[in-house]
Amino acid sequence: MQIEEFVRVYQAKSDEELIQLAAAPEHLTSEARIALQGELSRRRSSVAKDSGEPQNNGGEQVYGKAVTRGLREAEWHGVGDFLAEVLRTYHGHFWLYYRITAPAVIVSTIAIITARNQVREISRHLPRGIELLAHHTEILEIGLINYSAWFVSWIAFSFVFGTICIALEEGAAGFAPSAWSSFINIRERLSPFLRLSLLLLVLVVVTEGVSIALGTGLFWILHRLQVHSSGFLIWAVSYVLVGLALLVASRFFLAVPAVILDDYSVGRAMLRSDELTEGKWPVLAALLAKSVIGGYVAGMCPFWLASFVRVSVPLPSWFPWILTIASIIGVTVVEPTMFIGFALLYLKTSAPDSAPSKALASQLA
Repeated sequence: MQIEEFVRVYQAKSDEELIQLAAAPEHLTSEARIALQGELSRRRSSVAKDSGEPQNNGGEQVYGKAVTRGLREAEWHGVGDFLAEVLRTYHGHFWLYYRITAPAVIVSTIAIITARNQVREISRHLPRGIELLAHHTEILEIGLINYSAWFVSWIAFSFVFGTICIALEEGAAGFAPSAWSSFINIRERLSPFLRLSLLLLVLVVVTEGVSIALGTGLFWILHRLQVHSSGFLIWAVSYVLVGLALLVASRFFLAVPAVILDDYSVGRAMLRSDELTEGKWPVLAALLAKSVIGGYVAGMCPFWLASFVRVSVPLPSWFPWILTIASIIGVTVVEPTMFIGFALLYLKTSAPDSAPSKALASQLA
């Protein structure tokens, strides 16, 4: 979003509304902060009076005091408080985030179901046992199909993440966010956004590959020590290692809002994300767990409930589609939480210094 648009919005706001925005600068993007600084400089007398500063100190100092006060009020209060704020943000614009997420869930579901059917059809003609290893082409085809579905799903949810970042900053800056306009605004940074999405996908694949290798090595050591590995132990260790791999990769997920909102290059955005998430492991773990575990439970719940229902008559052929639709609705409700959390985490941790440059202020004064 361009600075000029923020300027027009802030010019129409009252002094009190501008002071409230200046008291919480961690919710604003760099463009919004610049525009707010310029408008505060233009109204320096009224803002200075409210801030308790002499009027001859200038708008820049007034703004710096307001930012400093806002940062003190926005100190980190722990994982619980942050998650509560994420949920409040989500509930405040529930239908907006639902409309943003629903198309990606539908596209992802179609891709996964299509890939599953194709893999099932290929597997039906393959032998079982050691003879399967001789069918290199079919095995490669199955792998490509599965990764293609994962790729489509990843890109779809990457657009959800970017759209939510824009909608969240629009709401924080005083605009009325729209699902479609937020999605369209991604095109301004489409090329770096797509490159970053592919880079993050490669990062996730590599970290999960490392986790699988570690798990294989661990079970090999247990086998050499003649320690019996139960099915539950294999399941638990595998999921824990994959979860840790995702947690490590999530250190770089804040690169998406850095590219979309603050016009960072891909490389700088990755470094910025690593910097902003330092020491935030509990928050990252909570957001991932809420999305991955919550999304899995929400997606499978209709099928689990249906398995407990005993009926005396055959169900219609379209009944599985009813379960699939219910699964899509459940996942769509749960998934926005993680994206809102990462976007909000970026806005909270990327607050600028309390004294913005005078060169930037002079452009809008």
